[in-house]
Amino acid sequence: MAAKGFCRLLAAGCLGLSLAFPAYADNWQAPLYDEGLPSHLVAVDKHRQSFLFFERKSPLRLKYTFPCTTGQVPGDKQVINDKRTPEGIYFVEYKIASGLDFAEYGGVAYTLNYPNPVDRLRGKTGHGIWIHSKGFGIFPRDTRGCVAIGLQDIDTVGPRLVPGTAVVLAHAVDENNVPQRDDGTARYLRHRMQQWSDAWAARSEKMFDFYDGAAYSKATEDFGKFRQNKQRLFKMLSFIKIINRDIHVLQGPGYWVTWSEQFYTASNLSTEGVRRLYWQKDDKGEFRIVGMEWTPRDMGMLAEFKQGKLIAQALPVMSDSGEGPSRPALDMPESAADEKAAAAAAAGSEEERLLAADALVPRNRPTQITGEINWGSGATLDTLRPDERDPGLTGNAEAATPETPPETPLPEEAAVTPVAAGDVQENTVVETPAVETPALPETPPPPPPLELTPTLREELTARASAWLSAFADGKTRPDALESGYYDAKRFNKVAGLPRGLSLAQDRRERQRLLRSPWLRVYPGAQEWSVDGQTAVCRLPVLFVGQRGTEEGLRELWWQRGDDGAFRLVASRWTPGEHGLATVYLETASGEASAMLERWRAAWEQADLDAYVDCYTPDAVQQGRRGARNLRQQKQNLWQRVTPTLVQLSGMRFSLDRKGLRADMMQNYADSKGMSDRGTKTLLLEYDGTTWRIAREDWVAEPPAR
Repeated sequence: MAAKGFCRLLAAGCLGLSLAFPAYADNWQAPLYDEGLPSHLVAVDKHRQSFLFFERKSPLRLKYTFPCTTGQVPGDKQVINDKRTPEGIYFVEYKIASGLDFAEYGGVAYTLNYPNPVDRLRGKTGHGIWIHSKGFGIFPRDTRGCVAIGLQDIDTVGPRLVPGTAVVLAHAVDENNVPQRDDGTARYLRHRMQQWSDAWAARSEKMFDFYDGAAYSKATEDFGKFRQNKQRLFKMLSFIKIINRDIHVLQGPGYWVTWSEQFYTASNLSTEGVRRLYWQKDDKGEFRIVGMEWTPRDMGMLAEFKQGKLIAQALPVMSDSGEGPSRPALDMPESAADEKAAAAAAAGSEEERLLAADALVPRNRPTQITGEINWGSGATLDTLRPDERDPGLTGNAEAATPETPPETPLPEEAAVTPVAAGDVQENTVVETPAVETPALPETPPPPPPLELTPTLREELTARASAWLSAFADGKTRPDALESGYYDAKRFNKVAGLPRGLSLAQDRRERQRLLRSPWLRVYPGAQEWSVDGQTAVCRLPVLFVGQRGTEEGLRELWWQRGDDGAFRLVASRWTPGEHGLATVYLETASGEASAMLERWRAAWEQADLDAYVDCYTPDAVQQGRRGARNLRQQKQNLWQRVTPTLVQLSGMRFSLDRKGLRADMMQNYADSKGMSDRGTKTLLLEYDGTTWRIAREDWVAEPPAR
């Protein structure tokens, strides 16, 4: 259809529709300010049925203008199947390039993240809002809620609609007044996002002041559990470092969105992606975070970090105060050891980079876990009971000072011995030989009490870490471990120390854990104290094996042995929760997501061997049992029709009794033009080397708008 003909038809259609349908929403007029704009964005004027594509070329300029068509009913989308196009700020998620109905969608579609957190906060429902084409031309208000443009137009602009592209859907957009001058709000919110990141990196309680807890609970996840989980992470992690690159900002109807490319590294994890924060004013007029989104994406930030080239964006100085936000001191690692830990976390292999796990990713769980990793109440390092000691005994009885023997009295003067008369001359005095006083044995002074200096703490920490590594190593013989770390003569026999397991019982406990074909150990932070000559370590530990998990507090009492090295003289294990499953889930979800990407690629490419290798030998897949049957079914199917699209999104991990549960949205299309969308649930098991799929369930979802 020619542009003029389209405009005449558009004008007539708009007139008729304006009489038939009253305005449903507030007819949002989208502003675009000159602060924090992305390099390119899409704006849709629903009233004029215009599709606008802008590029930032100092300043933002309009590059393309295309006629478009939106929902059959005017106004802002509210509920599923109301045939309205939503109004607000959205982002491109991914591209669907095959398996689409040509007449309805043309040959390609780009999905949007409707409903966003603010939509959910407002109770809006529905999904499946796309930018696509039409096979036989476009007509005004001819979709069920999507935005459609012409076939040639989508070929032109489509390559620029990369994942993460901002899309402004509005009743009206004035391209002649773009960009508008920022009144200071956009700049302020960019600084607020940086300050939020700084508080997070500092592991500060001030981070939670940035949120509207009630709104966040409704829009994203339970804020109380979210806060509890993050507080546990702050205690366990020795450092967090966050780098934002290019913080952008856009105003939506009644809210603002800030987003940036973000690199996160901590003592247990490195990841990169796009972070989005949704802001609204609270009752006091202060901007608070009501929603958050995270999309893991490889943008080369990890490689730059390894090369020392990754730097944060320098934000302009706030004009009203004359100074920009100060970065907390704890934003950087605290010590050289922490720097090494950061480098080690960033230097792993492709699978070990854990790009799908993040400390602030909202996650779902069917039971009590409603956030990424939210654990129930339990003991923490702040509530551990103190050392149980006999109140009447202190120190080591064997080192007590012996009693001093009584002194031998010295003779006051010579004794007079009587003699017979005539035998000696008168007044003769006979001197008795002097008695020599035996020398007293010298008592060595007691050694000075231990002082927990930084050097001693470093020595003790290394010693305890080496013991734990040897403990977890199934190849270490009990006698070799004991000779290197235990004081066999004094273990569990030192007066004044709690009586725990004997050496034989401690050995049997270690052997029980090591019966699992594989064992993974996740320690928490070591807490040290000294009492006399004894150093006490309290160490939360999570053991993960084939038979499940075991978590508790390991208390270790160390004294120097004859060789000067610290050795164990007592040990105690108290089962309990200390939040370490959080660390395990973060690590495991990163490993599992790497395996699932191999599985997805093998499925999409019809690589039978690689596909079947992702399953356990006894896997169950929708009624089929065993990897052999899965192979036969896929071999027969792929001889007739092959996959052309396997798209996974919204992947969420939670703990399962035997491993992990992964929930995700799946889009599928094949070579015969068939396609479907639905929820895929996978139960994953670890075999000591990699994760594999043990069970696969699928629930198809009917089309909706």
